[in-house]
Amino acid sequence: MTLSIKPMPRAIRQASHSNVVTSVAFTPDGETVASGSWDGTIKLWDTGSGALKLKRTLRGEWDEVEAIAITPDGSAIAGLGTGFDGAPFGAVTLWALEGGRGRPLIREGGKLDAIAFSPDGLMLAAANGDTRSVSLCEVSTGQELARLLDHQGPIWSLDFSPDGKLLAAATGTVPAMTEPADVEQIGEIRLWDLTTSRVPKPRNRLIGHGFGVISVAFSPDGTTLATGGFDRAVKLWNVATGREMATLTGHEGWVAAAQFSPDGTVLATGSHDQTIRLWDVATRQELATLRGHTGNVYSVAFSPDGSQLASGSLDGTVRIWDAAQALDREAALSQRHFIGKKDSP
Repeated sequence: MTLSIKPMPRAIRQASHSNVVTSVAFTPDGETVASGSWDGTIKLWDTGSGALKLKRTLRGEWDEVEAIAITPDGSAIAGLGTGFDGAPFGAVTLWALEGGRGRPLIREGGKLDAIAFSPDGLMLAAANGDTRSVSLCEVSTGQELARLLDHQGPIWSLDFSPDGKLLAAATGTVPAMTEPADVEQIGEIRLWDLTTSRVPKPRNRLIGHGFGVISVAFSPDGTTLATGGFDRAVKLWNVATGREMATLTGHEGWVAAAQFSPDGTVLATGSHDQTIRLWDVATRQELATLRGHTGNVYSVAFSPDGSQLASGSLDGTVRIWDAAQALDREAALSQRHFIGKKDSP
């Protein structure tokens, strides 16, 4: 039997900022990928042409963009940035994707690090690493609905459950700032119950990472939570019980990004080891490693159909990968290995 092995997975398209790319996201129709950068801009790229074509550049009152998020209906994009006006401040601005001026939503002292829209698009969560708190903001008015306190350290990542009933906050301390004896106590995922009352209450504290937790993502069915940490590990958690189900190892640097494929079968993780790894959620096995970035990978995002994966990096590039081709290649290699074993004496 002859198998055709496809070439090593490579980015099929890429574009650049003049500084670190901190965040990437696809619109729900898959026609646009957005990227935020420390160069102070958010760029919207047309994915329909052969190359990524710049459609629009957005600028807020900040100096650096830390994170972006697109509303579930694809009508608007929020950018979170850090500015310096005598003292650091964090700001969130909202733009309609079809055009128009940005509308300020949040401005407060301290450095904002993460944002996320609720599934219905009515609420925005924004994490302030300096105050170790999360603001829940009404998108239509900008009014703060609640502030979630008592996090263990800086908050690096946020994600709502698909039903909107839970908010996961990844927290913890950077290793260089921590004494070795405290390793087991400095990283956690806080799950907030948003259904209890007007004031959300903490539901679970998931502890298992050494050092801080810097990426968090719910599976599309809401039953599993994926996390990545400064300890270089990826963990899968049972949302209902709060118990750790598996630890995925292989990355050689901090795991700064995680996202499930739309069907929930594959998990993509991005790391400071400059790679993106694709994992089989059911078997917990690594399916593929995507190489090409020359700096830390800070963000990953699947296209709505799961066929492509966007990534943003310290190297200043936005890259689009053919996820389907990468998985097909690894499947072919696995089949060849199996046949070789079977046919050997």
